[in-house]
Amino acid sequence: MLELPGGRVIDLSTERSKYHALRQPGVGPNSEHQALYALVDVVYRYRGADGTPRAGWTEYDYAFSGYTLDSVRQADDWSDEDKAALDRWVRQEPQRRHIETARRRLIDSQPQLSAKVYSAPRHLYSLLRRRLAALPQPRASAAQWRATLANMTQHGVRAEELHWSGLPEFLRDQPAERMLDKSELLQRLQFRHIRLELSTEQIWGANGGLNFREVARRMPHQAVYRAALRLDAHCLCVQRYVDSCYNYRVGVVKTLHNGHPMALNKYWFALDPYGRAVPNPEAAEDAACRLFFDSSLDAKLAADRHAREHFDIRSGASNHTRYDHLTLFGGHDYREWLVTLPDHQRIFFGGHFYDHNVLVHIRTTTRSDSAGRKLLFIEEVQSDWHQSGRRDGYDTSWWGQVADAPFKKEWAALAAKLMLIHASENGYAGIAWPPGDIQELRYMRELTPIKQHYDREIPQAINRLGRPFRCRVETTLIATREPWLNMERRQDKWRVADGQGKFQTRARFQSRDEAMAVVARHCRATELPVPAFYLNDALRAQIAGHGLPLFGETY
Repeated sequence: MLELPGGRVIDLSTERSKYHALRQPGVGPNSEHQALYALVDVVYRYRGADGTPRAGWTEYDYAFSGYTLDSVRQADDWSDEDKAALDRWVRQEPQRRHIETARRRLIDSQPQLSAKVYSAPRHLYSLLRRRLAALPQPRASAAQWRATLANMTQHGVRAEELHWSGLPEFLRDQPAERMLDKSELLQRLQFRHIRLELSTEQIWGANGGLNFREVARRMPHQAVYRAALRLDAHCLCVQRYVDSCYNYRVGVVKTLHNGHPMALNKYWFALDPYGRAVPNPEAAEDAACRLFFDSSLDAKLAADRHAREHFDIRSGASNHTRYDHLTLFGGHDYREWLVTLPDHQRIFFGGHFYDHNVLVHIRTTTRSDSAGRKLLFIEEVQSDWHQSGRRDGYDTSWWGQVADAPFKKEWAALAAKLMLIHASENGYAGIAWPPGDIQELRYMRELTPIKQHYDREIPQAINRLGRPFRCRVETTLIATREPWLNMERRQDKWRVADGQGKFQTRARFQSRDEAMAVVARHCRATELPVPAFYLNDALRAQIAGHGLPLFGETY
């Protein structure tokens, strides 16, 4: 570790090298030493009671600075002296050896790498902030503000929201008679330490594959000219797919004249990151259409090949399926969601995912009910953090205990709100989830606290959210198979068992589909009754225009 001239004590960590490498195309196990700087975290060391820096690697010993060795050069909160000291230090042999461990982090038995795609959950608002902003008095004493906030907890604002806002501590530190503006309280009400991030884990395949999203955008004349597509005035080009990360684009030629030669077929093209047309390797060198393709798929594949050959891009993101064996039969578009607190004062590491401070993880599929309505189906929702805290207690005084965190009693409801928002924004009729006894059958043991989340807490919370809009939880039917057999996955091999030793396949299958076929043969088709919550137009308008409360269910 190194004590900087400014007083900070810093250290280096290569734990997250694999995840950084996914965001740095071309950086890999064989990269030059200097290129590894982008894979190494700079961390801040806490000091003990005697003032000496802590040397351990628990949440009480260090905190991530938010910088890598590469990005810290642009840090605004570092002085030039601190940056120069760091530069001298990392050139010394012990630090060079430490940085080199980043190479080993990139080489393991995992054939595919994974990355997180983050977003701040939209449409979640603070009821406390809204109530405070709506108060008519612009100014009051600290004692009056304390009484006002206490009164809000009697009228819908959750005490937990008030606690994590930091306002009670701020007001307790003020003299009772001191006059404070409302704007000062609103400025302090930032919830910085409990800022939520929603992420999905993605696999980046070794064979590449750009992550195109669909668009509809006419290309300007200058772009067509730069691509050298050689089209006349009767043609225009429309972009239909864009890779946002690397700026590869796929488009189609439209003609304004029915008698034009290019009106006989669709002519697709692909552009590289610099706007140059990607040639069609199947066309003859002197062919007039060597820059065009017969389909959008052919154009995308050509862009993939071009990205690999010319820029060494290895993308091809798809959703991770680490726990997809723990699902009911049927369903598609499996996805794992992580709700994290990246800026929390303390760090928690759970048992399911690598990331720190995972507050809740949610696993979903897309299904249809017996009426053909599209549902976002919550296969499972868990909080390793709060389930550990409930079992072992919360204590932030030493590293061996579970760090305190918000949403102790509301984490399941928070997950349901996030999935409601996702369902509303993506064309789902509503959300559904399995009853609690399905979870017990899946794990073959009694799970009373977990059953309460599925059978009581989630339905009650969602009913309170839907009551002003006349929406409530009801029962629907989904097509599946009798859930007495479970799939097991170990090191990318699959087998099927009943959990009681009465049925178990000897073979370990190479794919999930093979294991699923065994389940289909031995389990009868059934329509399973599950709780569901359907969105109406009024609730969709509330989510889009005003959002849902971060804490509680009062609007």
